[in-house]
Amino acid sequence: MTYSFDNIENFRELGGLVRADGARVKEGVLLRSGHLGNASAADVSRLADMGLALIVDMRDRRERDRAPDKAVPGAENVWLPPVPDLEAVIPIKSTVPSEVRMVFHEFYRLLSLHPVAIDAYAAFFQRLLASEGRPVLWHCSQGKDRTGVGAMLLLSALGFDLDAVVEEYMRTNEFARTQLEAMRFARASEEEIALMAEVFPVFEVNARYWSDCILIEYGSIQNYLELALGVGPDQTARLEAYYLE
Repeated sequence: MTYSFDNIENFRELGGLVRADGARVKEGVLLRSGHLGNASAADVSRLADMGLALIVDMRDRRERDRAPDKAVPGAENVWLPPVPDLEAVIPIKSTVPSEVRMVFHEFYRLLSLHPVAIDAYAAFFQRLLASEGRPVLWHCSQGKDRTGVGAMLLLSALGFDLDAVVEEYMRTNEFARTQLEAMRFARASEEEIALMAEVFPVFEVNARYWSDCILIEYGSIQNYLELALGVGPDQTARLEAYYLE
């Protein structure tokens, strides 16, 4: 399903993805995006028409304070930040592309193993289960890293293999390309473009590193889901009943 918004970036759904055994994610229920702080009145109306029951905001406090999500009628907005202080972790002010790439790479270790991140993603699953299959949207700022990890965890819980999980994660680069093209059209400097080419996209190596960190500590993503996040066989069976067809 295709969605069009005025001021919500990187919006897409997991619906339509097909598992190896042919099971399919239901459309219109698992939605991911960038933040809703700039959403237009028409955007809010479109979200309300989708019947959203829950919006999960994964930004840190400063991001949330700078651009609070617009309220969507009928949807509860829950704040679950995997990283309490993003600016302390991601030095966006760096002007050296290689440094920015390395910091983002290490960011994925934090998102996999830091106790605060684990608590946030565990709460994310609790909220999904409580929503009982009603439409849910989760987002961070650009909807790529923290949001992407949420999607990778959810698809893993739904029984998708790692290659399929990473393939969905990489779809963010369709959006990243438009951002970089807009910078070129606006005649941004080559230095600015080179820096943002490390910030806007996602990289497969980071998704694989996230997985590797989990495998080293827990042996498998399924063990991590159960032991770290509290998502065992009973919970995955409920998620499959809610979200697969």
